[in-house]
Amino acid sequence: MARQLVSRGATSLSSSRMKISKVEQSSSNVLDYKIDRRKEALLLTNDLLGIINLGTEEGLFPELTGHRNLAAVPFSGRYRLIDFTLTNMITQGIDQVGIFTLDKYRSLMDHVGSGKEWDLDRSQGGLHIFPPALKPDGEAYLGDLANFSMHREHFVRSKQAYVVITGSNVLTTIDYQNMLEHHKSMGADITLAYTEHEQKCGYCRPIRLGENDRVVGIGERGFSPDDEHAYTETIVMSKNLFLRLVDEATSKGEYDLLDGVILPQLHRLHVHGYHYTGKMQVIHSVLSYYNESMRLLRQEGIIYDFPHIYTKIKHEPPTRYLKGSKVNEALVANGCKISGEVQNSILFRGVVISEHARVKNSIILSKSIIEEGAVVENAILDKEVVVKRGQVIRGTVDEPIVIRKRTTV
Repeated sequence: MARQLVSRGATSLSSSRMKISKVEQSSSNVLDYKIDRRKEALLLTNDLLGIINLGTEEGLFPELTGHRNLAAVPFSGRYRLIDFTLTNMITQGIDQVGIFTLDKYRSLMDHVGSGKEWDLDRSQGGLHIFPPALKPDGEAYLGDLANFSMHREHFVRSKQAYVVITGSNVLTTIDYQNMLEHHKSMGADITLAYTEHEQKCGYCRPIRLGENDRVVGIGERGFSPDDEHAYTETIVMSKNLFLRLVDEATSKGEYDLLDGVILPQLHRLHVHGYHYTGKMQVIHSVLSYYNESMRLLRQEGIIYDFPHIYTKIKHEPPTRYLKGSKVNEALVANGCKISGEVQNSILFRGVVISEHARVKNSIILSKSIIEEGAVVENAILDKEVVVKRGQVIRGTVDEPIVIRKRTTV
């Protein structure tokens, strides 16, 4: 049956596969939860500055990133990819987060806004969004090191002594506080998180460890299970060391954090590995987006490891299941209207499935309309797509079809 997603700032999915369930959380409960987490964080004496680095995500699957950056790609019925990293940070008491953008970040800014839904709309600390460092002609991106250097004052002014740097498309539940404590206890200069990964991953990098989990090598992108350990692209180091290394690298004309800072230090500084044992979902291509989304329907995704996921609040009515509708093994967000058949699919907010329409093994983004008698199978429909009456869209599980935003088929 369908599993109903609810429209609140913090939500969780029902684990029941036998009935439709609605998990509702009042605004007061959400606020109480945030306050409780903040109190816990104060006890931990958090000393981490959160950095979400989008500079390594350039050019990944343009089918869904042609008008938005990867961090703003919708995922799991009602969220954006960046929601998972932001949620993981704020629930661990990180109260200052900087997002270093790449391009096409209007959609991202519209989504995160002032950071209110993540309790980051505050006068001290809070959420900061930084534009990319571009060449004088305004076209070419100079790299994430130039980005950090251009906004160096953000680091100087922050009160935290350590930085945790991660991205938006490698989804984990890494305990940043525990990683920091491990970093301190091992006397490391730089700590990199790694994990075991059971699948091939063209985006992931293998990481090689020496004695006592000392990092001795990081490979090129292209991971296979034979490589044993995968780099999660999460880094912890002291803020002062980070600034010094960035200054040194940029003065030499380097532009990439990994190639210009991390790799040259493997044999100069103590670069340590932190073993992350939780789940990891990596979104880097159309096929990975499709497969990782389908994992959610088998309750294998990382979403089930979060007690709450914070996102932009949109007030939508409950989904209406009309006479004749058939819904099986689906994630359905609020505001949908279903008169047809939905099987093994994910529907985002406000989707309309008309009478005698069939949707199978597909991902339908917000406010798309499947008209009467239309068939959609093994496909990804971006926002506000209209599939006209009787039309058939059919891909395969290995090559799902992508229909771009606001297309009429």
